[in-house]
Amino acid sequence: MKIINVLPPSIYNRLAAGEVVENPASIVKELIENSLDANAHKITVQITNGGIDEIVVIDDGEGVDENNLSKVFMPHATSKIKNMDDIDHITSMGFRGEAMASIAAVARVEFTSRPQGQNYAAVINERNEIKRVGANQGTTVRVCDLFYNTPARKKFLRTPNTEKNNVTKVVHNFVFANPHLTVRFIVDGKILLDFDGQGLATAISHIFAVDAKEILAVNYCDKTGMVLTGYISNPHLTKINRERQVIVINGRVISGGLPALFINETMANYLPPKEYALFVLHLAVPPEQVDVNVHPQKKEVRFENKNALAYFLKQAIAQTMDAYFLQQVNAITQPVMENTAENVAMVGSTATTPVASTTTTKPLTGFSFNPEHTASTVLVQSLDMLKDSANMVESAPNILNQIAFNPEPIEVEQVSALSPRNYMVLGQIFETYLLVRTPEALLIVDQHAMAERINYDQFRQQIDNGAVKSQILLVPMIITLTPNELSKFEQIKPLLTSFGFECDQFGETALRVTAIPAIMEQKTINEFMNFILNDKEIIDTTLSETIKHKVATNACKASIRAGDILSTKQIEYFLDHYFATKNIPLCPHGRPIMLIYTKSKLESLFARK
Repeated sequence: MKIINVLPPSIYNRLAAGEVVENPASIVKELIENSLDANAHKITVQITNGGIDEIVVIDDGEGVDENNLSKVFMPHATSKIKNMDDIDHITSMGFRGEAMASIAAVARVEFTSRPQGQNYAAVINERNEIKRVGANQGTTVRVCDLFYNTPARKKFLRTPNTEKNNVTKVVHNFVFANPHLTVRFIVDGKILLDFDGQGLATAISHIFAVDAKEILAVNYCDKTGMVLTGYISNPHLTKINRERQVIVINGRVISGGLPALFINETMANYLPPKEYALFVLHLAVPPEQVDVNVHPQKKEVRFENKNALAYFLKQAIAQTMDAYFLQQVNAITQPVMENTAENVAMVGSTATTPVASTTTTKPLTGFSFNPEHTASTVLVQSLDMLKDSANMVESAPNILNQIAFNPEPIEVEQVSALSPRNYMVLGQIFETYLLVRTPEALLIVDQHAMAERINYDQFRQQIDNGAVKSQILLVPMIITLTPNELSKFEQIKPLLTSFGFECDQFGETALRVTAIPAIMEQKTINEFMNFILNDKEIIDTTLSETIKHKVATNACKASIRAGDILSTKQIEYFLDHYFATKNIPLCPHGRPIMLIYTKSKLESLFARK
């Protein structure tokens, strides 16, 4: 018969620690939350070896007196709540009383504290040994040798650099949530962040490396008691992922959830498809309308009225964006005053801030240096060499609007049967489609789709053969990344090298690209890096078909585009190259490259038979 055992604290604390202590970042999060609850104004975070060897969090908060010190590592011991009613009105960062007990169960810990009015400090370790020491007012928590007693969990930690990036994100989020506080972040003895509480706009500009002029202030409230403040980027500053989106609810950073969903749905009305705004927004909600006791690490919250939340957020964002566009219209229709000495003197004592002209910040890009410049390196380079402005193809008459487009199915054999010069170029219509006559058919070719196929197959072949050609950037590209993106870069750097990239981490928040595949355009690299570092499918270091496809597909963006006017020589070179390689008649995205109208099909369309 089974016997029910009552587990001692040494066992159940270690089991409970699995929910609270996941990695160094989770420890830093819990310790900073304790500092905030102690009304600290200055917080210093120090980590060594990604936080695996040591984490130190120092604050100038209220501290814990010696009489209460023995309760620090007791499970479910907290100063945040006292009774059942307090659970429905939680305003503190921590409240479960699990953090310190969980941390002490899997690491060596020293908790040193000196409250105001006590002329000495006292320190307690995970073995509950207490002694008096000298220290400033506040609390210092030192966590060493994480998971020393649980080696099975320690082996699941990431590399020190990845763990460091995870801690960096936690520190950044706390700065966003508390931009009035002084926060210092030190990694392996080097100061990475020294923020003096200059406010949210400065924090966003500094951490996300954006111009403060590109972000819009949000300030909205309604009768329900909800308030939304913070900043969101204007439509000129977007990303292809949601990595730079931060939601703070009642002072607590959460993992996106419903608020981010409603905000992105609204911003979709103002942005191109699959592009996302950057934002850091503080949402204040009456405590009784939100439940923060949902997730062990308090990353998620539950709202009492989702519909009211959706309406509120959509109204707030729409009002902000509409005001921005109205301002842009006024700036265009009204004279622009420059802030000159003459204008200020003319206005005199009633001077107001002049209307500044809108400027667009030019993105930082590199300049290529390809010593070979061979005609076969990049198709687009070859075609540019053949451009002849004096002999451009005349656009064909707009006769195709009346044709019912029901072409015959495209067969690979039909395309393979074509050979160089076994055709005649009739013209280019809408600067997008080529009309080509062969002995047996009329071809309507999508010039961009065909160029995509050529570049895609060329790059795929180079990858398979391990012979990707690179071009050195005369001026390296510097791309600012988030901590999560830097962690992903560390994992896939070998892949990028095999694709022809030369890049490394630059400082603590950026990536430096010194060479790129010769077949890719420089202006697509920033977008490509953001894409590949946020794609969940790219998770290992093998050259899988999925990875090769995504990289090669991005190389297609160096292709000829719709709207490009081509000369006769360009088109002939273009078609010769395609027909000679016997490519399949679909672009890498699955769209048809050409429509084939045989003589018999045309006769059928014109009711000749």
